Amino acid sequence: MTQNDIAGLILSYAYVASLIIIATLIQKWRGYQTEFTRKIIHIGAGMWIVGAVAFFDHWYIGIIPISTFIVMNYISNRKRIINAMDLAGDTAGTVYFPLAVSVLLLIFWPHDQVYIAVAGTMAMTWGDAFAAIIGKTYGKKSYTVRGHHRTFEGSTAMFSFSFLSIALTLVLMKSELGLGKIILSSVLLAIIAVVLEAFSLKGTDNLTVPFGTSFSLWAIISWDVNFSMIFFGLIMSALIGAVAYRKKSLSESGVAGAMLVGTLIFGFGGWVWGLTLIAFFVYGSLLSKYKEAEKNLVAAEKFDKGSRRDFGQALANGGFGAVLAVLFFLYPSQEWLFAAFIGTMATVNADTWATEIGVLSKHPPRFILNGKPVPPGTSGGITPIGTMATILGGLVIGVTVCVLQSLFSLISAGYVDLLSQLWMLPAGAAGGLAGSLFDSLLGATVQAMYINPETGKETEKKVARNGVRNRFSRGLPFMDNDMVNFVSSIFGAAVTVLVSVPVIG
Repeated sequence: MTQNDIAGLILSYAYVASLIIIATLIQKWRGYQTEFTRKIIHIGAGMWIVGAVAFFDHWYIGIIPISTFIVMNYISNRKRIINAMDLAGDTAGTVYFPLAVSVLLLIFWPHDQVYIAVAGTMAMTWGDAFAAIIGKTYGKKSYTVRGHHRTFEGSTAMFSFSFLSIALTLVLMKSELGLGKIILSSVLLAIIAVVLEAFSLKGTDNLTVPFGTSFSLWAIISWDVNFSMIFFGLIMSALIGAVAYRKKSLSESGVAGAMLVGTLIFGFGGWVWGLTLIAFFVYGSLLSKYKEAEKNLVAAEKFDKGSRRDFGQALANGGFGAVLAVLFFLYPSQEWLFAAFIGTMATVNADTWATEIGVLSKHPPRFILNGKPVPPGTSGGITPIGTMATILGGLVIGVTVCVLQSLFSLISAGYVDLLSQLWMLPAGAAGGLAGSLFDSLLGATVQAMYINPETGKETEKKVARNGVRNRFSRGLPFMDNDMVNFVSSIFGAAVTVLVSVPVIG
């Protein structure tokens, strides 16, 4: 242990003690609420990592202070010892944050990659703090994620401060990346931070944001990502999202979701993958406008969401495709990943077509479990016309991928072996049909359903149009329509892979 290490330990504990004293004095002097003063401590504590990595000579000494605060914060959280930091009924966020920082330092500091840990910590330190402050102070436009409200003003602050803090960290600690790569990396990481913060409840964003941004940065640096494709995917998805928003096909949060999914699929999958995703959004958005007024009569009463796709729907429909794109980037020789992508896109497209067309059937749908007639829009109900739409929706994705693959083969190689790609058509149809039927099966068994207290009818909506909370009826509470779509897309992908094995090996 060196003198710097000893001095670092003393200064670390003195620094944090000073933060607590200052926040406490401010609370008593100005009468600020704990929600505000804890952000002072949060930002100050997060900035500790900057001084620590510069001051300590040995990493295993440097992680001691932040590690001890895991225990100290846990005790304080349970006993509410520090009034300027602890709230009644508070989550364990004050414990999760030092835990996340400790783990990141333990992973990256010994390998001379401490800038990764610092970048992830800065996103949570500045992004989350100002998201809360600005969201509560100026937030007017709200959106709901998993039943909890977020504001666009808060999410914008999360993005802005995450971007600035990550970019500044990389400029100061990893300038050899180059300004262009730093800016593009920071934009992508800030988007990831916004998504993680929006979906993480009960203080778990203190874990997911630092871990998610840090490991994403590690992947960007380690995997030699094609930044031009990522940038193009970001621009394309942003433009298409803006057009879709103006056409009322996407909500504000839906634009953000489309940008995230589009950037990942374009950036890691390439042209065919990205254009297939765009084709899906175009097909679904156009079809949602067909006899929209007639379908809205059913949707308003039965469906949890309308024709404007939101953030959750964007991830449910394209999230697994984004995962497959990343995996295909890492393992390009694994053709089954490409087949799985066709299957997951065929499933979400087929399900969209089945819903949009099936709800217009002149004959009542029949419950998939027993064949008995059920009201239009009932989860688990299927119709002949809806089933035909399912097959057609899956087939259209197969055709789309086949055409795009042939086009790019012609551009790159100068010829097209069409016969070797025809497997995509039956694979898309089979995957779409299987995934969509599995979606109906989940809707009939495990999807969360509610009873409208006024009408007595079953619905996917947690809250009725008049603001009254509907009564939970059946299924699993967490298995909403978005989760059903996501799980079904995985099932459809698996079926497509099985169908394609004889061809792709």
